[in-house]
Amino acid sequence: MENQKEQLTQEERIEIIRQAFEQAKGVALSDQAQEFIEDVKTEELVVEHGLLDSQREDLEDESQFLFSDSAEDIDEEDESFGVSSEMREVYNNN
Repeated sequence: MENQKEQLTQEERIEIIRQAFEQAKGVALSDQAQEFIEDVKTEELVVEHGLLDSQREDLEDESQFLFSDSAEDIDEEDESFGVSSEMREVYNNN
């Protein structure tokens, strides 16, 4: 008798899955989860189709640096961005 309770028919399993799916449809995702899903979907789209609607001038702007080292001459980490004296001390002590 116990064995019969443990074994579900295929229709019963499908019904359980259907009910679980219906209940899950009403569950809202957090903003962080939604953003993660959007990022993954965007990455999939770009990988599959490349960049969409890229303007010719955008490509020309980027292509000028393709075979040059000029982009490596720019070191944003060396630019000052208004660090407090306390933070400078912490940074310099490490």
